[in-house]
Amino acid sequence: MNSKLNAASEGLLSSAERWSPADAELWGRWRTSLSAEQRSDALMPLQALLSGLVAFRDWENQARPGPGIDFHPHLHAVRTGYGWGLRLIAQLRSNGAPQSALVGVPVGEPESSLRALERSIRDALRVADRLLELPRVDAGMFQEACDLFLAELERNLFFLPPEPLEFSNASELVQPEGFVPQLESWESEAARTASMITFLALLRDHRFLGIADGQLCGPDGIFRSHLVAAAVRRELRVLSRFLLVQGVETFADELETRLLSVEAIATSIHAKSRSLLNDPLPEPRLRGDDAPAVERMHRDMVELRNTVRDAAKRLHALGRPAQAERADRKSERVQRNLHQEIWAFRLILQAFLAKALAVSAAGLGQHDEGSLDFVSEFLRHFRLFGLRLSRGTMYSRRGQLTRAVSALSDRRAVDEATLGFATEECRLFLEHLENELAELPESPRVPFDKAKAAADLRAYLAAVKQQSS
Repeated sequence: MNSKLNAASEGLLSSAERWSPADAELWGRWRTSLSAEQRSDALMPLQALLSGLVAFRDWENQARPGPGIDFHPHLHAVRTGYGWGLRLIAQLRSNGAPQSALVGVPVGEPESSLRALERSIRDALRVADRLLELPRVDAGMFQEACDLFLAELERNLFFLPPEPLEFSNASELVQPEGFVPQLESWESEAARTASMITFLALLRDHRFLGIADGQLCGPDGIFRSHLVAAAVRRELRVLSRFLLVQGVETFADELETRLLSVEAIATSIHAKSRSLLNDPLPEPRLRGDDAPAVERMHRDMVELRNTVRDAAKRLHALGRPAQAERADRKSERVQRNLHQEIWAFRLILQAFLAKALAVSAAGLGQHDEGSLDFVSEFLRHFRLFGLRLSRGTMYSRRGQLTRAVSALSDRRAVDEATLGFATEECRLFLEHLENELAELPESPRVPFDKAKAAADLRAYLAAVKQQSS
């Protein structure tokens, strides 16, 4: 029984790998030849750095530079990363491997790729040093300098970092028994795979943030931290978009029986990753005077890392047995969440009813298809809040409500009768929620914070709007 479970777990874990089995085997043998210290202190930081160098070229993954600025700090950050990369490679080579190839003796993989990476970094370092001697570096010069190294990295078989949500070392992040058994009760194979990919991405970003935070204390450490942070921002942006846009249908059926919501996890990640780590790079010549910037970045790192860790825990908890979920539902924390969700979804329902009334009053045929965008937005909110609230509050018309709202899924089939049916059911559900809200007990220790609930709702709506655009 256990052997079958382990085989299934390893199969699902291997489905997240981008490498072929042969390449994965080569990598695995080489990796096991390294000491545990080399793997944790050199290999993982090198992978974080390379991912950061790829991401740092794109303005979306860093504090957006203003027009006409000097890119000396950006190029200095990249140059600092190159120096760090060479030191990490030296640590990986300290296990007795020769520093240069022996004449007539072919070098196997991944050692050959590691040597190619070292040559590429040395070449890029020389280019960066020459450019940093110029009085000014513009955006084009900075990106061209980055592209020279990235073009070489593209050809590196084993050290080209994976794209966001891709993995070339999944077993380094989690063992099969660490997460996959939690998904055994899920019926959808697509949901299992998406959950595994999400969990692996969160683990990787949590480790990368730890690496970035650990660099802050050293000379030029804030520049190295910015590089790794760029990789995290890039992946969290892609992850939240995947979950909010593509993952909605993947998880919808599974979440019918789950307490927590993947979409809520994605929204919290999106909001935090956009609001944190937005400080510009300090000037290299002000070295030693960047203590306030280091402290701010450390606080942001800790907060974002906690958000990522909590998201991984919540995703892991989705596979818990129903009995444990029912026990959690009775806790005061869950009661407070229910209070906040009812309060927030009332406002969403009110907005939907007002827009639907305006469209109906003018005649549905008088409006173009774009005027029904609010219907698609409401469907997403309903999947996140409405289904769970209709269950959690034991709503007697849950079946009628679900059928009426589901009929809006096909935009082309929406007519006055369909919209009217959904509007009436939503009006009745709103009345039900108003009554539930009035009857909910107030916690004497932690009273309901309406200001915080309003801020969370605004952040959620802004995140969904951003991801839909």
